[in-house]
Amino acid sequence: MAGEGAPVAAVQPLPPAEGHPRRSAAALLGVRLGLEMALSRLRARRPLLALGLGVALAVAAAVIEVAFGSSGAVDRALLATFRLVMPLTIFALAADAADRTTLREAAWPAARFGASSHHVALGIALAALLSSAAAGALLAAVVVAIAHGPGAAPLARDMVTSGWIGALTGAAYAGWFSLGATFLRRGSGRFVPLVADFVLGGSAGVVGALLPRGNAVNLLGGPPPLELAQPASAGLLALSAIVLALAAAARCRE
Repeated sequence: MAGEGAPVAAVQPLPPAEGHPRRSAAALLGVRLGLEMALSRLRARRPLLALGLGVALAVAAAVIEVAFGSSGAVDRALLATFRLVMPLTIFALAADAADRTTLREAAWPAARFGASSHHVALGIALAALLSSAAAGALLAAVVVAIAHGPGAAPLARDMVTSGWIGALTGAAYAGWFSLGATFLRRGSGRFVPLVADFVLGGSAGVVGALLPRGNAVNLLGGPPPLELAQPASAGLLALSAIVLALAAAARCRE
């Protein structure tokens, strides 16, 4: 029969045309799993209590400042809240998003079923950023609503301005705490940026420009680190939140 002795052509594998879309879909799935897992942790009793305590402390700061005098009460109450209440509240939320352990271990419940720990960790870090931004905006808005007095800027404008500053600051803190959670046992490295911000965050040098507190104070009308303009401080807060979250996820690669 014709062609009987002809060699059979080797079957070549199809080019991986769908490799890229499949990898992208797997990455998005991992991020979504991490996001959903962290948000479910943040709906638990402990983080909600931490947020409630933060709001109560912000209210107390506003009431105390109003009692000392309505003139400038909003500015004083905001500075007190941004310097103490906000970092502590965001620290608690970021820790609970990572299940009070390292970021890699927090990603394991989803990663053990095949999802990339890097992408799951990114989802957890993003959940921490989003929830912290919302918490920061809430704390700032509550302070303005209570401490607002006659002669101050219009309430709605003050709340919106303070709210977006609180959101940027909260997200930046969450980025630092997420990266810190990739170091030391049970993620206790997250304490390092917290302590550094308390001790050095108000400095006028490079450290003050890198940490959230100095840039937040600048946006609230206080002394700027490195003589930065307010738009530069806002950009640094936003950039640090994103870059630190990506760096934290990168440290969780397999």
